[in-house]
Amino acid sequence: MRTAPLQDSNFTGRLEAPCRKDVAEPTPSVDGLAYNLPPTPLAGSFDTEKLPPNGLPDFPDGGLRAWSVVIGAVFMSFSTFGWVNSFGVFQTYYQQNTFKDQSASNIAWIGSIQYGLVFVPALFTGRLLDLGYYNVPLAINSLIYVAALFLVAECKTFLQVILCQGVATGLLAGMLFGSTPAIVSHWFFNKRSQAFGVLAMGSSIGGTVLPIATQHLFAKVGFKWAIRIMAFILAFVVLLGNLLLRPRLPPSNVKGGLFNWAAFKNPAFTFCVLAYNATLLGLFVPLIYLDLSAQASGLSPNFTFYLIAIANCASLFGRLSSGILADRYGPLNTLIPFTLIGGVMSFAWPFVTSHIVPLVIVTIVYGCAIGAFVSLIPSTPARLGGMDDAGRRIGMAMTAMAFGSAGGPPIAGAIRTKSGGFEAVGLYSGGVIMIGCILLAITRHLALGKWAGKF
Repeated sequence: MRTAPLQDSNFTGRLEAPCRKDVAEPTPSVDGLAYNLPPTPLAGSFDTEKLPPNGLPDFPDGGLRAWSVVIGAVFMSFSTFGWVNSFGVFQTYYQQNTFKDQSASNIAWIGSIQYGLVFVPALFTGRLLDLGYYNVPLAINSLIYVAALFLVAECKTFLQVILCQGVATGLLAGMLFGSTPAIVSHWFFNKRSQAFGVLAMGSSIGGTVLPIATQHLFAKVGFKWAIRIMAFILAFVVLLGNLLLRPRLPPSNVKGGLFNWAAFKNPAFTFCVLAYNATLLGLFVPLIYLDLSAQASGLSPNFTFYLIAIANCASLFGRLSSGILADRYGPLNTLIPFTLIGGVMSFAWPFVTSHIVPLVIVTIVYGCAIGAFVSLIPSTPARLGGMDDAGRRIGMAMTAMAFGSAGGPPIAGAIRTKSGGFEAVGLYSGGVIMIGCILLAITRHLALGKWAGKF
């Protein structure tokens, strides 16, 4: 064995690697090892994959082919998460038109099931990607997803809408998007968080454009043709994503099967998953109820439905800026402040719904915060292991997030029904986000072994 010293202003350590006389090994940098070295205080608590003897793989970190993959990921994000993020328009439409006999909490189950299930398939798609299966399953799932979108227009009962719009489109959107962050990870290393930020632009643009278009189509052509037109648009965007998305790294059949419980031996990974779930219990609650709460305060529906688009548009800046900041200061160092701001805005939202200017300001700041959170979701799980298991590890984290994302809106709807207002909903939303921030801080401490440093 041979030891190589690593030193910078914040870290001193030694890396052991098998001796190879036929390969000249450059001394790796601390930043380069951030994805592979276990934190010193936790060295005996979990097994971390070792750095390859010849150093890190040669990541393009740019160039036409790499960025074309990111553009393909943007298209896929637009047509999946962008559509799911538009459910606030359906929440209002269903409550005021189609399902007047249903409570806000019951209707919210459609969106929460959809948003919860979009994370579940990441476990399966990530594992398939690691094994070398990607483009053929992607094409098949794309066809089924588009068919499910068209079927929403044919639903007549509340149960049919739950099964089609909630379950089917949620699961299939997850099948399309689940391994997309891992595909981007194949092409980027030093600029990975920045690439994730660009990827997440798709859901921001989709969440801005799609609800406005859907709302106008509801008024002009009715519900059925509005859904059909949107399905045609999303089908074209999904096709573009299929043409551009390609994996780069060879298949790797690492031990552990579909679900690798060994990853949870790393307490930082475990707390990361818990933090994501706690945050998601409240983070998207205001996005769903912005429109309805403003109307309940007396604002015109002609204005209030734009609030969802404003929040999603503002999230574009959060996604871009957080990616750039995360590459420089670390994903958790960036994620925690943005999430904290999102919690504060969730507390404030119900108390400004009757005043246009404060409401728009809160909506914009809140949108930036949720944009940063969505953008940086894959970054921390990606850092807590090696690239040969990245798809499965990111997939496990995203699948586990389904509990928080599915549970938040119905809980908020029940609180709204019982309290008769949105103030208690805001307190719930902001409270669980703050718990998520505390868990993120613990995750960071466990990963670094100290409270200060880049991670």
